[in-house]
Amino acid sequence: MSAGSPSAKAPALSVVVPAFNEEVLLEPSVRALLGALADCGITSEVIVVDDGSRDRTASIADALAAELAGVGACHQPNQGIGGAFRTGAGFATGEYIMLWPVDMTAAAKDLEPYIAMLGTADVIVGCRRHREGYNPLMLLNSWIYPKLVAVLFGLRVRDVNWIHAYRRTSFQGIRLSQRGIPMLAEALVRLRDSGATFVEIEVAMKARTGGVASASRVRVMWRTLAGLFSFWLVWRKEKY
Repeated sequence: MSAGSPSAKAPALSVVVPAFNEEVLLEPSVRALLGALADCGITSEVIVVDDGSRDRTASIADALAAELAGVGACHQPNQGIGGAFRTGAGFATGEYIMLWPVDMTAAAKDLEPYIAMLGTADVIVGCRRHREGYNPLMLLNSWIYPKLVAVLFGLRVRDVNWIHAYRRTSFQGIRLSQRGIPMLAEALVRLRDSGATFVEIEVAMKARTGGVASASRVRVMWRTLAGLFSFWLVWRKEKY
């Protein structure tokens, strides 16, 4: 991993930014994220994970890491958002780790609800008040998915697939099999099973600043469901 100048002490928060073909949004997104973290007055680091991009994302990530203190960059073949987060988490040094979407410009007010709860639980579950930019099919899917997770795994949280903050030692102590979107549900289930403590917070969701959300594609929805059931079969075998 290439990195900017390290902080004088271990950061309180490591933010992983998965990036796949994000040459337009990556630089402004990372700079906004650094500014938001600074405004919150928290020691932090940002880890950009180039997830097998075919455009200039990789070179932009390396340039940001070379220029900006507290920013690192790493590269991998395409593994999806879950795989990218797992890779970034492996490089993290913060007490807590969280994922931040490259297509959502960060402001201090977006991070403050998480930062206010650091140290109160092992997992801080961000629950969206509204789904910005969702079409009817996405809204239906987002309503069904948490209920399906509750039925399959007995995990009842209001928002499975949004931004969560994890105590790093807890997250790095679980075994994960999923690499795409289902990794987010798998992480919550594995952490619950390991005895981790949870707290839910209400957060706002912003509309994308560009591009089209991958979750809006029917094939991604089917892949997500297939991954969830694949994990359920593994989990059920382990439990019984």
